[in-house]
Amino acid sequence: MLKEYLKLSRLFNMGLTGVAPVLGALAMWNVGRTSLFGISVLFIIGCLSHIYGFVLNDVIDTKIDKLSKDLKARPLVSGTITRRKATYFAVSAMVLSWIFSLFFYEDIRSFAIILSILVFADFLSTIYNFISKKYPGMDVFVTGAVFFLIIFGGATVSPGEFLTTPLLWIVAFIGCIQVLFMNMINGALKDIDHDAKGSANTLAIRLGAKVRGEKLIIPGSFKIIGYSIEGIRSALVFLPFIILSEQFSFLTWQIALLIILTAVNLYLIHTLFSMDRFVRKKVRRTIGLIVIFMYATTPVMLYSLNPYIALTALIPPLWFLSSNTILHSSALEPETM
Repeated sequence: MLKEYLKLSRLFNMGLTGVAPVLGALAMWNVGRTSLFGISVLFIIGCLSHIYGFVLNDVIDTKIDKLSKDLKARPLVSGTITRRKATYFAVSAMVLSWIFSLFFYEDIRSFAIILSILVFADFLSTIYNFISKKYPGMDVFVTGAVFFLIIFGGATVSPGEFLTTPLLWIVAFIGCIQVLFMNMINGALKDIDHDAKGSANTLAIRLGAKVRGEKLIIPGSFKIIGYSIEGIRSALVFLPFIILSEQFSFLTWQIALLIILTAVNLYLIHTLFSMDRFVRKKVRRTIGLIVIFMYATTPVMLYSLNPYIALTALIPPLWFLSSNTILHSSALEPETM
């Protein structure tokens, strides 16, 4: 049963969300300090927030998910976990994340600020889950949730200075735009077959993306939106080296690596958009690679603050590969994606 709950929690990309508040805290390195234990607590809070958001999503989308023959491994689709138990699991994770935030209590005022940010992130995640399939473009709510989860991480380090730390806000915007791409583009394409059958009203479907037989049809307008999102994200990655040049030094290899990561990511996005047949395994594998390279850029960028920050780039891919191998016997193709 533990394995089923791990599947339900979407363990394969939990490391991505877990790192979000950690990067927020590390972006405050120039105005505050936090302990390794504090960073670990932030990672746990990020993971608990991930569980709440994704489990609630599965609870609400169970009927639509059952329309896909490729999602039988999802516990709510197979029936190994009931919707009621899944709901309890989701809410418990959310409440537990609030309890863990008590670690950062210093005084009632600062803690009220910190907790309010975290609660607001959960609120946005809740709105997204209830309306994501009803109206196009509702991915902005889940991106907002991740944005404030990153800001929450920064606020735990310095509640009085997080509002005036430009780097934190740049990192938060990068994080939320990455999630926007992951949901609006990656998520829409991997679910395009059963979303259409379930009358979902996502942006991809509204623009004409569909599966006809085995043929995958991706309209040019949808591709333009995808490339535009990635273009904005890439520009933000290099922005600190321009506007914060006095505090944000860089090394030649660092810029070169960021350019390589960006180029590889654009190639993988092009590969995804060039698919003419809907083969879920191939879509999953390509999306998995996009996520790995996309999420590696911010830690490499933050290397300028402290070399050890770059190590956080290893967490999402190692987490993704190892959890998939353990739960799904396939490093790049999680059955619950």
